[in-house]
Amino acid sequence: MMNRRRAVAAISCGAMGGAVWPRGACAANWLPAPAVPDVSLLDQDGRALRLPELLRGRAVVVSFFFTGCTTVCPPQTALLREAARQWQTLPALRDVLVVSISVDPLGDGPPQLRDYARRFDLPLGAAAGWVLLTGSPAPVRSVLGAFGVSSGAADQHSSLLWLGDEVKGRWARTSALNPPAMTTRLFEELRT
Repeated sequence: MMNRRRAVAAISCGAMGGAVWPRGACAANWLPAPAVPDVSLLDQDGRALRLPELLRGRAVVVSFFFTGCTTVCPPQTALLREAARQWQTLPALRDVLVVSISVDPLGDGPPQLRDYARRFDLPLGAAAGWVLLTGSPAPVRSVLGAFGVSSGAADQHSSLLWLGDEVKGRWARTSALNPPAMTTRLFEELRT
């Protein structure tokens, strides 16, 4: 049992490159903020939003998806939606903004983002707590690069979430397929 705990802690503390850890175990291992490029992306309503302004001064979760995905994106989105619902009941996480960025800018325009959001019953808009973004290929590629996401084939994208508190300058990565309670616990640790 002890060897299993050590193995889980090693994996959770980033031995596998994910920089993910259980509550309180590795608080000194926060990641530096990603170098987010100053680009505009389009939200689900076709509005141009400057990404650094959208992230500035707030707690955010950045995820990556594409609307035509039939493998990891649907469960990832459903798990993140459930976590976001939990956060609405927790004062420390109530103001978190989820920013989901499409890795398929040629296939995902604002109408596809809106349809995807409806399919998953996502609360859309910065005030509601969730924004879906797409854009021209070059700006999207620069954003993906800042978060260490491959800009190759859409179905090869990362299934990691970036959790960030811009005010505290703390960032972490975790699996987008974690149970909602685990993602919530990690985010609480990041914000305290």
